[in-house]
Parts: sequence; structure tokens; C-alpha cells
Amino acid sequence: MFKSFTIIFTILVIGGVLFAGCRKDPQINPPVTKPSVVVTQPAAVAITDNVYPNPFHGTFTIETNSTDSQTVQITDIQGSVKLTLIINGTTAIYDNALTNGVYIVKITNHTGIIAKKIIKD
Repeated sequence: MFKSFTIIFTILVIGGVLFAGCRKDPQINPPVTKPSVVVTQPAAVAITDNVYPNPFHGTFTIETNSTDSQTVQITDIQGSVKLTLIINGTTAIYDNALTNGVYIVKITNHTGIIAKKIIKD
């Protein structure tokens, strides 16, 4: 009987300590407020979906609907940046330094980013 009493007493003491440690104190544990989050879908980049010819041999054209400044970045399939330039509207790009392979043309402007895959052969 003495062992039962000790176990019950220990549980009550531990329970009292746990409850005392979890009480709400507005200065120690202020209420958490969640900021409102608004998610918007960016508008499509002004591009007519034309990067041609594909595959290309040395020169390809990026045709856009916009004359605003756009950044073009060409990366190889491993992600190494091969060329970065700024265009304003439809532009022909000539680059003999690109070896045969697959490249990603990423076009960025104030409305968003679009990426196109091109092949040099």
C-alpha cells in the first residue's frame, strides 16, 4: 500500500508542475497573430511564344510583343550561364561560341519570366 501511495503522490506533484508551467501569461506568451497573405498570379511575359528557328545553327530570333526592356539569359542544360543581354522587342541573336546542344532561353521583364528550350545543331 505504501508503494501505491508514493506513485500517486509523485504523479500529482509532476502534474502540478506541468500545469503551472503551461499557464497562459499574456506577457510571457503573447497571442500569435497571423498576417494576411495575398497570393497573386503574375501576368504572362509579353512574348508571342516565338523563339525560332529551333533547332538553330548560329542565329535565332526572339519575337516579342513588347518594346519594354527585357533580360535574356541563355544557359546550358547544366545551368551554366552562357550569355546575358538586354533586348527591346524582337531581336536576332548570333553567337558562334555556343556549342551544339540544348539550351534554355529565359526572358524576364516587369511582368514575369518565361523559359524556352532551344537546340543548336
